Formats: sequence, structure tokens, C-alpha cells
Amino acid sequence: MKSSARSPLVLVLLLSLCSSLALASYSYVEAGEGQSGSGRPYHFGEESFRHWTRSRQGRFRVLGRFTHELLEDAVGNYRVAELEAAPRAFLQPSHYDADEVMFVREGEGVIVLLSRGRRESFCVREGDVLVIPAGAVVYSANTHDSRWFRVVMLLNPVFTTGRFEEFFPIGGDRPESFFSVFSDDVLQAAFNTRREEWEQVFEKQSKGEITSASEEQIRELSRSCSRGGRGRGGGESGSSMWDIKPSSLTGKRPSHSNNHGRLYEITGDECPQLRALDMEVGLANITRGSMMAPSYSTHANKIAVVVEGSGYFEMACPHLSGGRSSSRRREERGHGRREWGREEEESEGQEEQEGARRYRQVKSRIREGSVIVIPAGHPTTLVAGEEENLAVLCFGVNANHDEKVFLAGKNSALQQMDEAAKALAFGAEREKVERVIGAQTDAVFLRGPKSRRVSSA
Repeated sequence: MKSSARSPLVLVLLLSLCSSLALASYSYVEAGEGQSGSGRPYHFGEESFRHWTRSRQGRFRVLGRFTHELLEDAVGNYRVAELEAAPRAFLQPSHYDADEVMFVREGEGVIVLLSRGRRESFCVREGDVLVIPAGAVVYSANTHDSRWFRVVMLLNPVFTTGRFEEFFPIGGDRPESFFSVFSDDVLQAAFNTRREEWEQVFEKQSKGEITSASEEQIRELSRSCSRGGRGRGGGESGSSMWDIKPSSLTGKRPSHSNNHGRLYEITGDECPQLRALDMEVGLANITRGSMMAPSYSTHANKIAVVVEGSGYFEMACPHLSGGRSSSRRREERGHGRREWGREEEESEGQEEQEGARRYRQVKSRIREGSVIVIPAGHPTTLVAGEEENLAVLCFGVNANHDEKVFLAGKNSALQQMDEAAKALAFGAEREKVERVIGAQTDAVFLRGPKSRRVSSA
């Protein structure tokens, strides 16, 4: 009898304990412990992409627009997209109402442009960068018989801010030919043929936007391609501005290199098309367990895509009302707490005075497929995981007058301060200041947080 009477009470206590544990666990995760963090609004995961087309032969997916108020003015007109094509896949002819900067992250292929009265055929391979002007009719194919062809691209729409469209001249049900909406009279006059005959040619393609080609067809497509392009079909030779050709990003000498990583860059000085778009392209390959020194860009806003590996990034942001402030960081030092993208409310009644700058930490784990927006002037670092290298592709926009400023390492801007300024700026003895800002002997790429050896003062 006593045992039976006690059972409901025990059950209630157990349920209460489970609820409390669940609530504690929820609070633990919400606080940022043991999870990757959002890094909002600067970090975007794979769930932010939307597929425009997907089949066994490949897929094309596009990242959502940068609509947050902190991003829209700087990068709101740009769109990130990724293309994957199976071995011997063929991509139907189309054009975008957007300028496109593409990077071949894996494989090899042939890309054909119909533009300015010419046909130009390019052989591209892993590590290549190619600029495709808005309105150029493009078709392409994966020329490898076993490897996939993967491309990352940044598009700059020319008609509607932040929105672009793809137009297919040839199609059927999927894709539809844009000619199909024109009247019979217009089509008959334009092509000098009857509508019925036109339909038999232009509207019989029903295999989709990405189709399979035979080995012989791939050979034929590749026959006329070159690294510098080849114009055919009439038209005069274009100026250097329109002399489009692939540029090998990873085949050139890195601008910075050591045991902890390599940085490759193509700027407008080397590529006239990038200069016309006010853009640059870079690839940072960070050795596992290493990091990129904290730095910022003076003018360029960076749209970074993780193309290999995993790790995390940290950024100092003066614009967010949430996140971990420097004062909060000092309070938590010694408690062993690590926060990932946590947003905190200002304490009740606390008002930030104008000129009293407070910085917030933006931090998130990143992996292959992640996209990060790094505004100009925002100090940022990238850290590779312990298991594999971290490769990050960076599209810099508003880049023609950009300069990268490093804040730690032997090329740190702080080391260039004169002695009087150091004495006035730092709250420590000159010898200690010199030891601290001069202790790091590497530049750009450094030993990471987990593997570093701190030199003794």
C-alpha cells in the first residue's frame, strides 16, 4: 500500500526533474555552448541555398539575397551560386542578366561564349577564374569522363537589384524557350519560316537544363577550345577589355606563403574585366591547425565561400547590439566559456553614449559550403580545424583601391608606429610593448590557437 501511494509522487518528481534537465540543456545550447553558432547576419550555411535545377546530371543552386540592413547597401546586389555537372554533362545555352565571375573549384570543362559577334571557346580547369559579361550566350560541358565539374560564381545583376534571371533560347517543357511567348507573326518574320517548322527545332529539347553528352560530342566541343579563347564567326578582334580568357588563380605564385598557409590573388591590375567590375578574387588555403592573422580590407567588402575543410571565423563588429562585448569577455575570462554567435541584450537602462564605441564578437564554425560576408574595415580572422586544411574563396567587391591591413605578425601595421606614438597610445612600458607586438615572427598565416607556443616574456 505504501509503495502504491508513493508511485504517483515519484513519477511527478521524475517528470519535474526531466523537465528541469531539458530546460537546462536548452539554456546551455541557447547560450552557445557546444554548438556552432549562427554568426548572424554575416554567416550563411547550406540551408540558405535554393536549387534552381537538380537532376542526376547536375545541379545549380543560388544563395538567398543579402537583405539584412547591415549587408544590403554593401553587397545587396550580389548573388552567390554553385554549379555541379556530372562527367560528360552538357549545359544548355543560356544567358544571365548579370555579370558573372566564376571560379573552378574542381574538375575541368569547356565553356563557350557567343558575344560581340564572336564564338570563343575556353578550356578551364581547377583553380581557374573566368569573367563572363552579362548577356553573353554561354554553353558548357564537363570534359572529364569520371570527375565532376564544380564551379563557384558571384553574379552582379544589371537590371533588378539583387535579382537575376536565366534566359534559354532553346527548350521545350524544361527549360522553356523564351521565344515561345512571341507571336506567330513575329517568329515567322524573324526566322523566315513557318511557326510549325520553328517549333520542331526550338521546342523539342526535353532532357532538361543539364543533359548527358557522348564521348564523341565532348571531343567535338573541346576541339576548338584553348586557354586564351578562340574567336570565330566573324567580327573584329576586341580590345584588351574584351579579350576574355581564363586566369589560373592557384597556378600563379602566391602573394603570401609559409608553413601555415598560402594566399593567391587576382586583382584588376591583372584582369581588365575584374577592374571594370571593381572586383578581385582571392583564395586562402590555411594549413590545418593554423590561422590567418587578424586583418581588414580598407575598401573591399568580401563575400567568402568555404570550398574545402572546416574551422571557424571571428570578427569584431561595431554595429550589432548583441554578441559578446569586450567588457563581457573580460568578465568571463577564467571561466573557460566560449561563445559562438550568441546575441545578448544590453543591460536594462544602459544607454550607449555617442562616441563610446563598443564592439561585439561575431563568431561561427564554418565548413565546406558556408558563405561569410566580411564588410570593409572589420577586423577578421579565419582559423582552420585540426583535421584538415581550410580553403576559403574570397570575392572582393569595391576592390580597385583596396589595401589589406594586417594587425598581428611581422607585417602588422601596429609595428610601424613611431616611438612617441607607442608611448602615448599604449598603457605599458616601452620594452613590454615592443616584446608583445614584436613576438610574432610569422606574417599573414600563423600558428593556430590550439597549436601555438607562447613566447615567454
